[in-house]
Amino acid sequence: MNRSSKNTPSPQDKKQAQPANPGQPGALRRINIERIVRKIQTDAPITRTDLVEHTGLSYPTVMKICDLLLENNFIEWVDDDPQEPSGRGRPASYIQMASSSSHVIALSFRPSYILGAVATLNGKTVTELQCPIPDTYPEILSSAHQLIKKLQKDAPTRILGIGLAAPGLLETGTQAKLAVSANIPALTDHYIAEDLSELTHLPSVIVSTMRSLYHSEIIRGYAIDHKNFAILNYYAGMGVAVADHGHFVEGSRGMAGELGHIIIERGGELCGCGNRGCLETRATDLALAHAISKNLGHPVSVDEMIELIRKSPSRFEEEIDSMLNYLAIAVGLTINLFNPEAVLLYGRLLDINPIFFEKLQKKVPACSLKNLADNCSLKKSKSRTIEGAALAIVDELIKNLSNKD
Repeated sequence: MNRSSKNTPSPQDKKQAQPANPGQPGALRRINIERIVRKIQTDAPITRTDLVEHTGLSYPTVMKICDLLLENNFIEWVDDDPQEPSGRGRPASYIQMASSSSHVIALSFRPSYILGAVATLNGKTVTELQCPIPDTYPEILSSAHQLIKKLQKDAPTRILGIGLAAPGLLETGTQAKLAVSANIPALTDHYIAEDLSELTHLPSVIVSTMRSLYHSEIIRGYAIDHKNFAILNYYAGMGVAVADHGHFVEGSRGMAGELGHIIIERGGELCGCGNRGCLETRATDLALAHAISKNLGHPVSVDEMIELIRKSPSRFEEEIDSMLNYLAIAVGLTINLFNPEAVLLYGRLLDINPIFFEKLQKKVPACSLKNLADNCSLKKSKSRTIEGAALAIVDELIKNLSNKD
């Protein structure tokens, strides 16, 4: 990013700079802190003068908040902007999210494994490890704890907290219960964030897979340029995360977005939710792996499926085309329901061969209203759940900081 783009506030920056309710000083302080942190996460390295211009906050307010963030090791100094050569005289003082003084740990729970990482405070992972996911909750908790200890041992600095991302319906709250996890049933009805916090003595937060993708996409992905977008996850389960004018759509209990459990085939395959014929039984990477398993007569994992398709895509053309047909329906539903500027697709199949993405693009218009589809771009997401989990715990720590006297 060049300096001119950083120094020129966008219309959205100016819109967000409108003051909060002055009758609520605590809320105003929190909003101001979060606004500054978000700008540092997306535009660092950045100067405090840039922050004043972009946020619309006064210089003393920016100075005070930056001092608070520095004292608590959330941000750090950078001698100069590495993206441009230094000129004569004293270089400007740039700041960025902490990467040499503090880190966080993130865990992403998948149907077959747990991915763990040490990450900087802008969500970038520096170390990643994984382990198989066991069948029972006590074993999952133990494996996650052991993974965290290994990551702590390898961490270059102190760890501020732990962020978790898990598939399923998650009750609202920082250490919420997973009400239902169709793809990892052993997590259902458990408070894994709270349990891991007790074991590690570190603050923790859990978010749904879709919330983690949202966190990742608005900081590190294409959604930096969009305020009305949808992320469609077609990997193992199927969910959609929607931003409406920059606000995450979460529903009355924080459980919105379960697109994959729309029934599109009465009496179809049994879904992990207990119903039959759900969209995610036909339109996901995992569904495609199951279809190819039937073709071959033996079980095939998603990773194995990807290698098979890479070696011989024509061999599984029928299964791939069927999966893309249903994925196009999912995209069309998303466009019709939410009218986004962009649908960002998170999964594996479309990364194997560009032709699969081209085929999907051709199928979508027949599955949605033309005027809505014409004004919606289709992109492969840059999101990662592990990065979103890291950003979720950073958000929680920032909220806790803003609530302190």
